[in-house]
Amino acid sequence: MQRLLQFPAAGPRALWIALVREAGLRQVGTQVGLTLIVSLLDVGGLGVAIRLLLGNSGSATMPLHVSLPILFVLVVGRSALQGLASVRQEQLQNGFSDRLRHDLLALVLAAPANQVQTVGRGDLLGLLVSDISRSTLALDQGVRALQNLIALCIYGLGVLVVARSAALPLVLGLGAAATAALLRRSGAWQLGRLQTQLNGAIQRTVGDGLHGLKAVRAAGAEPWLLERFARETEQVRQVLQRTVRRQASYTVLRDGLALAVLGLWLWLVQSSLTPEAVATTLLLVYRAASSLGTVISNLRYGLGALPGYGELCRLRQRLRAPAADPHPTRLPASNADEPAPQPLLRVCWHDPQLAVDLARGRLTAVAGPSGSGKTTLLDGFAGLLGEERSCWELHGPAGASVWEGRAGARSWRQLVAYAPQDPVLFEGSLRDNLLLQRSGSGQWTDGALKVWLERLDLVHLLARPEGLDGRLHLSLDCFSGGEIRRLVLLRTWLIDRPVEVLDEPTASLDPGSATLVRQIIRERCRERLVLVASHDKELLAMADRTIRRSLCDRDQARALHD
Repeated sequence: MQRLLQFPAAGPRALWIALVREAGLRQVGTQVGLTLIVSLLDVGGLGVAIRLLLGNSGSATMPLHVSLPILFVLVVGRSALQGLASVRQEQLQNGFSDRLRHDLLALVLAAPANQVQTVGRGDLLGLLVSDISRSTLALDQGVRALQNLIALCIYGLGVLVVARSAALPLVLGLGAAATAALLRRSGAWQLGRLQTQLNGAIQRTVGDGLHGLKAVRAAGAEPWLLERFARETEQVRQVLQRTVRRQASYTVLRDGLALAVLGLWLWLVQSSLTPEAVATTLLLVYRAASSLGTVISNLRYGLGALPGYGELCRLRQRLRAPAADPHPTRLPASNADEPAPQPLLRVCWHDPQLAVDLARGRLTAVAGPSGSGKTTLLDGFAGLLGEERSCWELHGPAGASVWEGRAGARSWRQLVAYAPQDPVLFEGSLRDNLLLQRSGSGQWTDGALKVWLERLDLVHLLARPEGLDGRLHLSLDCFSGGEIRRLVLLRTWLIDRPVEVLDEPTASLDPGSATLVRQIIRERCRERLVLVASHDKELLAMADRTIRRSLCDRDQARALHD
C-alpha cells in the first residue's frame, strides 16, 4: 500500500493552478461569467415567482400583467444561458482531453529513446485511457465548484437584500453545510492517488493481454490473466465505493442539518418579515446551503480525480527532461540545419564506443551471437538510441556536413529507412501498412504495389475480399511470421530513402523467400547505403564489410547507456 501511494510532490493547489492554466484562463473565465448571469436570473426569477404566489396586496406588489412577462423573460433567459453554459463546458472538456491526448502521443513519439524506455506500455495506456479522462473530470469539477461558489454568493446576497438584518438563517444554513463537511471527511486526495496507481496496474494487465494474446492462449494462461485483472479491478471498485459512500453520507448529513437548523429557527424565532419575505429567505438560504455543499462535493470529486493530472504532469516532465550524458565526447561542430549532400555517397557514424562507415554500392553487415548488441548498434546508427552522444558525417560529391546530438538525429532520421528486428503490422488496411500515409506515397499505384508483392511472393494477399483497402484485425496473427517479415521489409523499401538499415531481414523466411530478399538487398546496395544485422551465413557472405560483435561488446555498451 505504501508503494502504491508514492506520488509526485506537487500538492493539490499547485495542480489546480496548472490545470486551469493549461485548460485556458479565458475559457474558464467565460464559464464562470455565464454562471454569474445564470445565478442572477435564477434569484430574480425566484423572487418574482414568490411575489406572484404570496403577494396579493400592498403597494410593492407588481401587477400581474407586468410580473408574468418579467418572470417569463427571466426563466427563458436563464434556461437559454444555462444551455449555452452546458454546451461551452462540454466543448471545453472535449477540446481539453483531445489536446492532452494528442500532445502526449506527440511527446512520446518525439522523446529521446532513453526517456521513452523508462515508461511502460501499461503506464502509457493508463494515461491515455484513464488519467487524461480523470484530468478532464478534475477540470470539470473545479469549474463547477467555481460556478456554485458564485451561486452561493448570489443567493447569500439575495438573503441580505430580502431579509436585511434578519439574516440569521443564512449563517445557520451555511454553518450546517460546513459542519457536515467537517463531520464527514472524504479523504478524496488520498483515495484519488490510490485510484491512479490502480488504474495504471489495470492498464498494464490489459496491455499485456492484448499484446501477448497468442502467447497467453498458447501457454494456457487465461486463468492467470483473468485472476490478475479481477484482483486489480476489485481494488479499484473498492476505492470507488468508499468515495461514493462518503459523498452520499455527506449529502444526507448536509441536507438534514440544514433543514433542522432552519426549521428550528422558524419555530423559535418570531420574525417580523412578511410571508413572502419569509418564504424567499428560507428558499434562498436552502439554496445557498446546497450551493456550499455542492462546492464542497465538487472539490472532493475534483481532488479525487486530480492525481490523474499529477501523474500526467510527472510523465511529461520525465519525457521532456534533457538526459545527462555521463560520457561526453568531443565532436565536430554540428551543421544539421544544412541539407544533406546530394547524392549521399558515404556516411560515418560515431559514438563514444565505436564507429560505422557506410559507402554507396557496398553492403555492410553486423554479425555476432544473440545478445551481443547488434540491434543496439543498429538503433544507435539509425538515430533511435543514444542520440545525445552520436555524430554523423555525411559525404557527397560537393563536400561533407556533420550532424550531431538530438538535432542531428532528427535530421538524420529523415534519410533512414529502418526495418527493426521485431516486425509490426498496424490495424489499418494493407495499403496503410505498406505506405503509412506518407507524403509522396501517391507514386505507389495499385499496379506498382502489385509488382512488389509478386516479387516477394505475396501477391496472394490481394486475393482477400478487401484487397489492399480492407482493415486488418490483429488480435491474433492473421499472417505467418514470414509474410509479416516480408511486408515490413517492403514497407521499408517503399519509403525509398538513401540509407537503409535492416535487422535480421531473412529471419522467419523459408529458403526461397530468403533468396528473394537477399537478391533485392544486393540490388538496392547499388544506389543506397545499406547496413544489415544477421545470422544468415549467405547474407553475411555477400557483405563487402562485416562488423563483428561479441558479448564483451554488449556489456560495454550497456555500461555506457546505463
